[in-house]
Amino acid sequence: MLCQYYGEMASIMASAQDKIRRARAARGLSQNELAVRAGISRQALGAIEAGQYQPGVSVALALARELGETVEALFGAQSPEQIDAALPRETSVAGGTRVALARVGGKVVAVPTAPVRHHLTAADGIVSRVSGRHASVASYVSAAEIDATLLVAGCDPAVALLADWVARRHAPVRIVALARGSIGALEALLGGRAHVAGVHLRDTRSGEYNTGPVRRALGNRRTTIVRFASWELGLATAAGNPLGIRGFADLARPRLRIVNRERGAGARIALDDALAALKLKPAAIAGYEREAGGHLEVALAIAAGQGDVGVTLRVAAEAYGLGFVPIREERYDLAVPEGEMSSAPVRAMLEAVNSSRFASEVAGLCGYDTREMGAVAARL
Repeated sequence: MLCQYYGEMASIMASAQDKIRRARAARGLSQNELAVRAGISRQALGAIEAGQYQPGVSVALALARELGETVEALFGAQSPEQIDAALPRETSVAGGTRVALARVGGKVVAVPTAPVRHHLTAADGIVSRVSGRHASVASYVSAAEIDATLLVAGCDPAVALLADWVARRHAPVRIVALARGSIGALEALLGGRAHVAGVHLRDTRSGEYNTGPVRRALGNRRTTIVRFASWELGLATAAGNPLGIRGFADLARPRLRIVNRERGAGARIALDDALAALKLKPAAIAGYEREAGGHLEVALAIAAGQGDVGVTLRVAAEAYGLGFVPIREERYDLAVPEGEMSSAPVRAMLEAVNSSRFASEVAGLCGYDTREMGAVAARL
């Protein structure tokens, strides 16, 4: 077994050295230039490229960032481990079912889990007094726990998976998700109220996603844009699509009620662009002023019969058993200020999005493409 292990490690190292050397050459970088950018010595980089040294997480992340690649692309992917698990007798389980795993009575059991949950959440503290834009807070957490908290503003429901992954592997680091549309997430970043902003904003001139809109929103602030996933945006309808909705043009039908997103949300912008192209006035759309605070909230409102249609993600529609009319594929990226890239919470997040196991977990959601997860899309 040891011979097999060391043989596999040697194969991985040999593959990594070729990939690093090729990626460096493709970008016209000398060994010394890449070493300086990654914050390591030229000798250390030489040892990595010679297959004599396996870098740690921080060095691997730095090399991947400077070469515009994912850690997994450079150093090899690891497939999820396949294990045997007992299934509960009272529940029907099919391939693709999401499960929780635990060991009960010495046996691993797989219990189906709901894709969405409604539950109470613990608070870090309670506001005692407010004075202008400042507050006195009775804190239930320590200073170290506060320092280990990463605030991620955005609208991707998969941030819950990211938070769970980081909590399980990088305690005491934890992720707190701030529900914001794309513009709101960037405003939180600018205002110092978030460490990371998740965005899906389409440049109407080029058709490209995020780079141009983020540059315009953040100005000269040095920022790294990291790819998270591509997903399907479309129209959620009641189960089975009983009204036969086929696209944005159907929103002009009388008595058809829409559930909208807040201003600045990527889904709201997509809707407004479509209405403008069709020369439809928002005031003529029933329910246009009804706003929901996220993709899952749009789906929930439709499932509860409070609306007939809404712009959201396939994963949100599927979570509530709704119909879904695909409109287009979009890219969701993470914008990280350069000054935050070296912090422990951000490094933990970057290690997660550079993990093939985590990418595989997110890809299990309906309509998520994570093949480029972790790659650097741009440095602004």
